[in-house]
This record gives sequence, structure tokens and C-alpha cells, in this order.
Amino acid sequence: MHTIGMAVMSADGCLTRHAEAGTGFASEADQRLFRETLGRCDCVVMGGAAFRAARARIVERLDEARLRVVLTRRPEDHRDDARPGRLEFRADAPAAVLRDLAVRGFQRCAVVGGARTLTDALGHGLLDELWLTVEPVLFGTGARLVDGAVEFPLDLQGVERLGADTVLLRYRPARRPRR
Repeated sequence: MHTIGMAVMSADGCLTRHAEAGTGFASEADQRLFRETLGRCDCVVMGGAAFRAARARIVERLDEARLRVVLTRRPEDHRDDARPGRLEFRADAPAAVLRDLAVRGFQRCAVVGGARTLTDALGHGLLDELWLTVEPVLFGTGARLVDGAVEFPLDLQGVERLGADTVLLRYRPARRPRR
């Protein structure tokens, strides 16, 4: 299974504006890229906070042919939203969920946040690509791209201008540390 980690962030590396949930600062160009990319994926993995921030949109689009898996410590709290094969809630680590999706035959998966989910996926070598949209704004504070003191070498695969001041950085996580 091909796995793409995706995030939008400020120029100073914040995934959120201060303590606000969600990515309300994302440009239309980033949102268009996000929708187009998800349209080419047969499954999406996200953290609980990412789900809560986009719950209304996700629930109204459950007819789309894509499985969404939400990582949460308490899947039982989401029993009313759960739809097998469309919207599933799991307490497993991202590594276990992605392995299960591959066994189930999924071909292309987007991992879309948050920091713990992306950190775990990177730490276990589960991402084939990492796409970072950088928006032209500085927040100073907010959730960061990775959680904790970590180091993940990345190999730049491409830079694409999405809008006047918004860029997409496409990386391949390095399989071995750089010297």
C-alpha cells in the first residue's frame, strides 16, 4: 500500500493557529490539493482531533468510496458515527492500522494528522511520501508537525507553487540516517 502523509502548516511549522482546532488558515489552493489527493486514495487515517475539527464534512460525505479510519483512545464514544467500511474508529497505533489496511487490500492511503499520528507513522517508517503545504503566515504558537524530540531525515522530491505565496514540499522519508 502506498501511504502519503499530508499536512498544512504555517511558515514557522504550526499545524494550528495557536490553540484553535483545525486548519482554518489553509488556502483554497491547499484545500483543492487536499480534495484532489483524497479523491485518488481509497482510505484515509486521521487522529481524533482532526476528525473532531472536520466531523460535519466527513459525516456528510460518507457516500464517497473511501474508508476513513479515526485513531482515538475511546472508539466506543463514536458508536453513533461509525459506519463499517466507510468510517471506522480504532484505538490501535497507526502502525497496526496501516498494516491492517494493507492486509484488507487498500492500495493508496492518506495519513492526514495530527502530530501524534504523523510522528508515529514517520517513526515506524510507514510513509512513502510526506507532503507539506506551507502557508505564508507565522503563528508563533500552535500544534507542531511532529510530537516530541525526534529527528526524521527527509529527501526532497519536489517543490510546487500552489498559489501566489503557498508552496507544496514533497518529501520521501529517508530510510537511513544521513551522514
